[in-house]
Amino acid sequence: MIDIVAGPESFDHKVKAFDLQRHSVFEGIARELQQSAAAPEMAEFGRVLNHAQKILGKSDLQMSQLFKVSRPTINRWTRGVTAPHPLVRKAVFDALLVEVRQALKVLRVS
Repeated sequence: MIDIVAGPESFDHKVKAFDLQRHSVFEGIARELQQSAAAPEMAEFGRVLNHAQKILGKSDLQMSQLFKVSRPTINRWTRGVTAPHPLVRKAVFDALLVEVRQALKVLRVS
């Protein structure tokens, strides 16, 4: 929890630090998505998809709508139970990279 009693300057500093950390996390997942798109292994697919989903703050429903698959399919993918064909995995990573880059643009603006 953020302590606003310490004064507005302290709170402003904490917000700025939070924004910098968030930006760093988004840049990290962007790198991970780029690397994974180059070599979309099944074991890594679920882990990277799960990280991207959490960082982007998307629900299973939003992910299923983005990729035009069912919610249970997204759930199986994020748990590493199943994964789509390697060519589709690359397309999923590429689409998520677009989402992350859009989020980074928003973070830079604010």
